[in-house]
Amino acid sequence: MWNREDIRLLRSGPGNAIYRRVFLYSSYLLYWIAKCCHFVKLRYNLETHRLEHSNYNIIITKLVLAVKFFFVLRQCVEYLVMGFVIWIHLFIVEKADGQNFLISLAMQGISINALRRILIFLHSREDCRLIKQLVNEIINISRIIQSKFGMIYHCELSLLGLYLCKLYFVYIIIETMWNKPFFLWITLFYWILLEYCTFAYFIYHLILLNWYSNLAFFLQSLTEYHEGLQFISRHYHRRLLLLFKVHLRINRLHKDIKEKVAWLPSAIYLGIFTSIFNMELLLECVIYAHDDIENKMYIIADGCLGPALVPLFNVLILGICTDRLRSVELTLQQQIVIINILYVRKAYQHDHTLKVLHNEHTSLIVHQKLEPLNVIVFDIICDREFAFDYFLTVMITALSFIQYTVSTNRNLAECVTHK
Repeated sequence: MWNREDIRLLRSGPGNAIYRRVFLYSSYLLYWIAKCCHFVKLRYNLETHRLEHSNYNIIITKLVLAVKFFFVLRQCVEYLVMGFVIWIHLFIVEKADGQNFLISLAMQGISINALRRILIFLHSREDCRLIKQLVNEIINISRIIQSKFGMIYHCELSLLGLYLCKLYFVYIIIETMWNKPFFLWITLFYWILLEYCTFAYFIYHLILLNWYSNLAFFLQSLTEYHEGLQFISRHYHRRLLLLFKVHLRINRLHKDIKEKVAWLPSAIYLGIFTSIFNMELLLECVIYAHDDIENKMYIIADGCLGPALVPLFNVLILGICTDRLRSVELTLQQQIVIINILYVRKAYQHDHTLKVLHNEHTSLIVHQKLEPLNVIVFDIICDREFAFDYFLTVMITALSFIQYTVSTNRNLAECVTHK
């Protein structure tokens, strides 16, 4: 736990300024991408520090829509051919080839459905109002914590490093796909837009962790400051009551995001089909192919490495965020218990504020027990244990498919790539 001197050093150190820029520039990046691509009709008001509805220029909006439809509809013939091929495969292809085809078909169908939901989220008026409400609440809570408790900007380097590693594999997927002579624009848009939404979700969790850390820093400073004093100033009564209110607003915000953006963790989880299929190709190439090692490495990096690992990284990052949220929530809970004991010892026993603070403390502890902060995927808490089970499911299923492929005597002497 940090002491008051550590907190003072953190606020004045260069790390605080660096992490502040990480949050700031990430928010600007998300905002300007949405602005340039006409995803949501919102603009940031510098005077009120809030998002507001905005009407884009009609001509520019029509041009942007025309470009979006062009990239999708220009492959209409390819979609018809793909439908014909699907029809042939469903009735003719059998054994291992049929298995691989059905898996790839399920994988493509899930990605198209996820892309459909992302496009609705980024363009519908109802979701636009939801984004406005959620982002404005994030801005308001951040400003309250900044002005009343002081803000220390901090990010875990392990989480940032893990996300940057995952981002590199996403870049490999997009770069490889772009350099191929033929690819489906729908698949490219799926990877790009899913990563855009996942990045926003990741930044939200970093902000959430930062809020809780700052509230815990304040309570730690309050405890140390009053260790040698006989009474607690009324000034801190108001600050503590405000802290309970801020905590309640944070929990309401997180509950809204869990309920109204539940489709995003589900879309991330359903990447398991993509991971399984490409993990199968990766293991077949590594174990059975007769290619040279350099050729194997090139084929794997160019084809199945990114799609096999990115879904695993996504679930692992969500799992780590859930565990970090549990940790900071427990730390805050312990600090509140200490503050409650401190008030019992050093506040006037018949003070009305003491009774109010005690009631707020009790309700907060009960609320944390009933509705802890976490990430929910299909009604299951996504923590690191869930991420480990996810990884095992991918590996075991991929090995089972390989076993079936070997039993059908299919030729595995050459590496197979698939995007």
